[in-house]
Amino acid sequence: MTPAARPDLILALDTSTRRSLVMLGHDSLLAVSRREVRHRHGSHLLEQIDEALVEAGATLDDVTALVVGTGPGSFTGLRVGLATAKTIAYARRLPLVGVMSLDALRRAATSAGAPGDAAVVLPAGAHDHYLALPAEDPVLVAPGGLSDAIGDRVAIAIDVDEAILGADAARWGALALDGLPQALLSIARDRLDDGDIDDAAAMTPAYVALPRGVARAAEELGWSPDLR
Repeated sequence: MTPAARPDLILALDTSTRRSLVMLGHDSLLAVSRREVRHRHGSHLLEQIDEALVEAGATLDDVTALVVGTGPGSFTGLRVGLATAKTIAYARRLPLVGVMSLDALRRAATSAGAPGDAAVVLPAGAHDHYLALPAEDPVLVAPGGLSDAIGDRVAIAIDVDEAILGADAARWGALALDGLPQALLSIARDRLDDGDIDDAAAMTPAYVALPRGVARAAEELGWSPDLR
């Protein structure tokens, strides 16, 4: 595939964690809006887009590509992020790239010094945890089972209470979150340069766990599988 012309300004969104992130940039970040929203991404995201555009001295007319983090993350947060990105992409006829937030978080952590085989841990529902290891399928771990599942690997704890995995895991998680905007942008920029654009209609998020009652419908619709 012939590489696409390098876009002038990328607008990137990520709603996979308890933070709502909006970024603008290309080779480097021009503006970042971060808000601790827990599960209220929909109340902040559009305002953050305006905030980032103002900080960058730009308008939506200057944006030439869109990027959205596809998870894994919470059901509501990811659907808000993808719906917003798809709507802007459709309305303005812009290329859209979906990037696994997990990949960007891992890249950010390893750039900060975490080992490549580290375990990424996310909350999944009220009590379980989503555990992702390199080159392995993710699994849900019930309360009390994380230590055995992680073994002697370094843990990167995202939105996980420090008391569960300790201060080191929380520190790696904080570094991953701090570096998420640049990592997301870098992954997306490489794909855009290669002309690797997603079909917005077919793009689906990866959930840490689906709300009870929708798992069967999700399977029929081709959503991400329920790991329970």
